[in-house]
Amino acid sequence: MTVLSRYMFLEFLKAVAACILSFMLLYLVIDFADNADRLIRNNAGIQEIGWYYLSLIPKVFVMTSPVATMLAVLIVLSMRIRGNELTAMYSGGCSLTRICAPIMVGCALVSMLSLLCSEILAPAANRQAHEIKRARMKPGSVAAQFSGKRYWMRGEEGILSATVVDSASKSLSGFMYYELDRQFRPSRRIEARKAVVHPDGSWELHDGEERLLKNTHPADRFKVRTYSFPETIQGFIEGETPPEEMTFTELSGYVKDIRQKGYDARKHETDMHAKLSWPLLNILIATLAVPFALRGPRTGGIWRSIGLGLLVGFACWVILSASLSLGKKGIFSPLVAAWLPGALFMGAGATLFRIRR
Repeated sequence: MTVLSRYMFLEFLKAVAACILSFMLLYLVIDFADNADRLIRNNAGIQEIGWYYLSLIPKVFVMTSPVATMLAVLIVLSMRIRGNELTAMYSGGCSLTRICAPIMVGCALVSMLSLLCSEILAPAANRQAHEIKRARMKPGSVAAQFSGKRYWMRGEEGILSATVVDSASKSLSGFMYYELDRQFRPSRRIEARKAVVHPDGSWELHDGEERLLKNTHPADRFKVRTYSFPETIQGFIEGETPPEEMTFTELSGYVKDIRQKGYDARKHETDMHAKLSWPLLNILIATLAVPFALRGPRTGGIWRSIGLGLLVGFACWVILSASLSLGKKGIFSPLVAAWLPGALFMGAGATLFRIRR
């Protein structure tokens, strides 16, 4: 590595570390201001609060690293331009590609760290933060537990289970209900392909069967039937396992299982592809930051770069969120929904880079 490459690489590492730490600190301060009252009111100790916010760090790092990386690229190049360093590099025979190459290597390093963090540290840390939040911010609430690729919840009069939870429509796929007698023995089993909970609390079950377990009568099959269970769907919504609490392998296995059972897997399949595409945004979005940094170099300085980085980062986040939503609704395929925004960012950045060069 030449002196110039080492210099640009180290300058980028310092800038990206400062940006990531700033975003993480800002997120944690805002979260603490929002939740401190509930944590203290529910007798959360200093150690427990500390563990909660330490557990959030991997999630915040993965979530904010693309915007922080873009901002770091803008700041590093803007400072080199403002100090006429880029002009000196050009005079020394260095091309724009050679100048930016160490920065892109640094972006690739951040991308790799983000991917490793999302697979190794984040799932367990997110589960721990979720448990502390549920115990201290929503004490007494009953939440379903994910085990054996199904959700399980102990209700007032029975045990409820579901394969897929859709909190948006308040519906469950692969629903099962075991009613228990006073000796806690199953007395009735109700299964349904889909369960929808209405605002009045009634459960509408589709394509199911009801069986009394204490006699030998055949199961009573039905197309649509309404029940009034004492349990609510809120426990499933509270206990729904988000993709950030699963590794890619766990999520892909869950997607394969629900697809084999014939349920809609678009939402989870989109999240599965996004687990890979999101960390790689650290590289893809950086290609868009370089030409923006080289445009209008003499105006605004570092504050212009910060403002531009936040604006472009927000726009990229909106595009990605919209694409993922379209994928979950089936308008885009899950693969296209997760990777199309990154391809657009990289294509736009490469085009602008060639024009600028």
